[in-house]
This record gives sequence, C-alpha cells and structure tokens, in this order.
Amino acid sequence: MKLTLRTKLIILSTLLVTIIMGNVTYFFTVRELQSKREAVESQIERIAQNIATMQLLDRQDWSDYQNYISQLMAFNDDIVYIAIYDDRQSLRAHTLSLDHLDIDRNRPLTRRVQADIVRRLDRGAVADESREDLRTHKVNILFGDRVLGSVHVGFSLIEINRDLRQGILRNVVLAAALLFIFSLLSILFSRRLTGPLERLSKAMGAITEGDLEQRVTVESHDEIGRLAQTFNEMVEGLRERRIIESLGHELSATFQLERLASLVRDRLSGAIGAASARLYLGDRDKLGTYHEIAPGEKNGETSDPILLDAQAQPYLLERSEGLMLEAAPPHVREALVRARVGLRELVIPMLAKGKLFGLLVFSLPDGAQGFEDKQRHFAATLASQAAFALENALLYDELREQERLKRELEIAREVQHKLLPKEMPQIPGFQLEAMCRPAQEVGGDYYDFFAIDQRHLGIVIADVSGKGTSASFYMAEIKGMMLMLTSRYLSPRDLLIELNRRLYASLDRKVFATMIYGMVDLRSKRFTFARAGHSPLLQMTSDGRCEMATPLGIGLGLEPGDLFDQTLKQVVLPLNKGDTLVLFTDGITEAMNANREIFGEERLLEAARSNGTGDAVKLRERIFESVDDFAKGARQHDDLTLIVLQCRS
Repeated sequence: MKLTLRTKLIILSTLLVTIIMGNVTYFFTVRELQSKREAVESQIERIAQNIATMQLLDRQDWSDYQNYISQLMAFNDDIVYIAIYDDRQSLRAHTLSLDHLDIDRNRPLTRRVQADIVRRLDRGAVADESREDLRTHKVNILFGDRVLGSVHVGFSLIEINRDLRQGILRNVVLAAALLFIFSLLSILFSRRLTGPLERLSKAMGAITEGDLEQRVTVESHDEIGRLAQTFNEMVEGLRERRIIESLGHELSATFQLERLASLVRDRLSGAIGAASARLYLGDRDKLGTYHEIAPGEKNGETSDPILLDAQAQPYLLERSEGLMLEAAPPHVREALVRARVGLRELVIPMLAKGKLFGLLVFSLPDGAQGFEDKQRHFAATLASQAAFALENALLYDELREQERLKRELEIAREVQHKLLPKEMPQIPGFQLEAMCRPAQEVGGDYYDFFAIDQRHLGIVIADVSGKGTSASFYMAEIKGMMLMLTSRYLSPRDLLIELNRRLYASLDRKVFATMIYGMVDLRSKRFTFARAGHSPLLQMTSDGRCEMATPLGIGLGLEPGDLFDQTLKQVVLPLNKGDTLVLFTDGITEAMNANREIFGEERLLEAARSNGTGDAVKLRERIFESVDDFAKGARQHDDLTLIVLQCRS
C-alpha cells in the first residue's frame, strides 16, 4: 500500500505528539514521583536507622523504644507501623497508624489487636490491590557484632501512587486532546502543504498525456510557490516550443504566399493572445514601401501601404523585439499612422538577411493594457521564423517565374528550330551553307529556302523584334505566309509588299520584322532581292572586292503600305564563278565583348576577306570564329544567323 504525502505527514505529526507527551509524562510525572518516593524511602530509612542506634536493649528497657516510636508516629504521616523485634523475633515494641487502615474506628483496638495487625502487615498480609501501597524497611539493631534485634518500619505510598496514577491519567487525557488537536492541525496543514503539490502532480500527469494548457496557481512565495512558478514557466516553454514546431511544420507545407500570410496572421495572433494581426511585406521594386498581404479588401478599399524613410528603417531594424507604436519617435509613428496603424498596437519588425523584410502589427484584445515582455519576445521569435518562410515563398515565386520563362524559351527554341530547314538544298553550280546559333534569350531569327520552280530558288533571312515565344510564334506566322506567297510572286519586292500588308493587320503595333528575300535564277546566274529594313547583304566577288549592299526598305508591319511600298527597292546582282553572297542577322554585327564593344560590319568584312577563296563552309566557320574571338566568352544576347551562297561555276 502506497502512502500519500498527506498520510505520511499526519502519521509523523501523531508520532511526534506521542513522543512529546511520553517524554512529558516521564520527565514531569513519573520521574518526579519517583524522586518523591525515593525521598520518602530515604526518610524512612533514616528513621529506622535512628531507632536502631538507640542501643537500649542492653538495659532491657523496651518501654523507651515504645515511647520513642510512638512520638515518631505522631510526626510522620507516611508511617503505617513500627515494629521492634528482639533477637528471637519477639515483638517488643510497636506502634500503628489507624489512618492508613480500613477498619472500624468507632471500636477501640487493644494493644494485642494492634500487635497482631502489625505482625500481619509486617508479613505482607494485605489485599492484592494494596500491596503496591505498603513498603517495609528493616534495620538490624547491633551491639558491636552482636545482633540484638531489628526495627521494621512500614510506610504508605498511597498518596504517591495516587498522584502517579492521576498524573499519568491527566497526561494521557492531555495527550489525547493534543493528539486530536494536532491531528486536525496536521490535516489542515498537510492539505495546505500538499494541496498545491497534488495539483502540480495532476497537472504534470496531464502534460505527459500531451495537454500543454495546464497551469497551477502560485499560492505562496516559499519553495512550493517557486516550484509552481517554475512549472508554469516550463509549461509555457513547452507550449511555445510546440507552437514553434507546429508553425514550422505548417509553414513548410506550402509555398503559396496568400496561404502563408493567413497562417502567419492566425497563428501568431493566437500565440500571443492578440485580437488580430496584419502582415506587411516590402516591395522589392520600391524601397521603403510595405504593402499589406490582406485576406481580402475591406469596404471595397485596399489598405494604404506603409512608407518608411531612410531614418525609420534603421530604427525598426534595431527593435527586433517590437514596440508599441505610441512609444515610437514621431517620424516612425506618423508613417505608420498614415497606414491606419493604431497607437496602441504592437509592431514587430521582420528581418531577413539583415534587412527589414516586413512588419507584423498586432491589436490588443478588449480590456488589455498592453503586451508583456515575454509576449513580445515570443512574437519576435515567431516573426523571425515566419520571415524565413515568407522569403522562401517569394523566392519560390521568382524561381517559378524563371522556370516559366525558361520553359517559354525552350518552346521558342523548339518553334524556331522547326522553322529552319532540316538540310541544305543541293543546287548544281552553287553551294549553300547556313547556320543559326540560338542565344540564351531566344530571338526571332529565321531563314529558309523555297524551290519555286526548276529555275528559281527563293532565299529568305528575317528577324522579328522582341524575345521569347511571342517572337517565335510571329516568325511561325511569317513562315506560313511565305510558303503561300512564294508560289504566287516571282518578284521579291511584290512579295514583301503583300507580306507587309498582311503582317500589319496581324502583328502587334510594338512588333515588327526585318527581312531580305531574294531569288536565285539558276540559268542566268543572277540574284534578285529586296531588303525590308534588314541588315545589309555582304557581296564578295571573285576579283577580291568585298562590300555591303544596302538597298532602301523599312521593316515589315510598321505601317499599312504606302510608305513601305514607296521606299522598298529591288536589286539584281549578277553571280560569276567565285562570287559569294552572305546574308546575316544583326546578332553577328551587334555581338559584344566584355567591354560592351560591338563586332560591327568592318570586322565582318575583315573576317570575310581573310577567308580568301575558301568555300562556303570555311567562310561560315571563319565568321563565327571571328565573332567568338571578339566576344571572348561574353554572354550572347541575340541569335547568330548566317546564310552563305557561293557560285561554283
């Protein structure tokens, strides 16, 4: 059987009272009466010794003894009888106190009766209940070495024994009363002492089962009170730790900014007992501007942003534990008040990488005067955790946008790749080479070949303004139109005029295209072309002449047709053996190095001249090598597209 602390205290107090009263009974009753008994016995012994030393027996005068002991009897109330015996044990003198005998005192006793009573008392012939009340002290009467007789003094211990019994009884009654009182007091004291401990034990049992809402009342300032205070602090720490772990788990479960913002508002306001919370995050494009991430518009209006100047931001950075707005300096207070933040609200800065990432604003619950320091500290801890999750969410959105753009670029590359010819046309007497090297950011470069009939081959190179998939899709639209128009128009100028009319109707006003379209007459060895705002055509003759051909023409889709038609010129170039034509996009001439210098047309001409009489493949490779050597690893910002047409016979 397990004893509770309260039972142990009651048993202990009972034992203490019993021991105390036992000691009181022993030291103040038993020992005192024993001392009194010893004093009486000592006195009787002296009396017996005095009688024995009278030395009267040698004169055989027993009457002197009789007179002496009769007088002694009158002065000592404790003596019951005195008997003097001779050496033959004959009673020679005696005296008897009738006060100690239970006899009829109305009838006088003769000396013989008294002597008989003395002899019986001396032999111990008394009732059993009176045996402890009568004691006899015997002393021999000596004369030298000779024993002349003996003195027997019987004395009463009735008073002493009665006092002893009464004292013991009184102490027992007192002990019982004290035991009862102390038991009640011990019950009350143990209840007061162990009550908080029992409640504390019960609360700890609940904690082991996962209930962290336990709290014990601190009823005193002693060790038990400090233990209760420590318990409450421990539970508060465990509760905060659970909130931190739960919040971390919830925050890590999503990267959706609105969902995270809702979690931060709800969990943090509940954790510190705030009435509500508002979340503001910094605008990455506008330094010092913080917009509220709200669950929805209120009264049809969005909340005003918080605008912090260069002084307010460092001030808030230094107050990571937060502050009540009414305690902030005027320039900070005014900035937040303009955004409808109340003076009695708690502002917690959210820091990320040493910068002011955002702000949390907590409203006081009804009736509260303010937030305690531990509430502010806990809110700051949770705000730091929330800032990390929110920053990750924003980074995730950026990465997702980058992935979207990356995928868009990949689609654009795929579209652009499908627009380009899969193999070079094989033309008797001519060599054709082409190459398009896409940049990291996709442009709208396009080249193609069209077998119009057995005599004519169409060649086109174009560049659509803009980047990404939109440019690629516009180029796909242009290719579709080219496939349809090349079979209808043998004049490059007429084809470009019709193409411009159609593109103006379909292109966005911010989008245009440049193009060179020409036809090779395989019999007459001539190249007829028109340039719609595109880069020049590089012409290399067999006699070493190298120059740019730049006939008039504006971009496609810029205007409906009048100006385009008036400015567009068509040029016919004869092709002799060894002559070479190079069609290219501006990605080649506008390639840049690390110093942001452009490659330019002059360097292109030098690269072409350095190839000499090499074939089309070597010329293509030479031009690309020259561009790469010039760029020296600098990032390529546009596609590099090149067509080489060489007359071989």
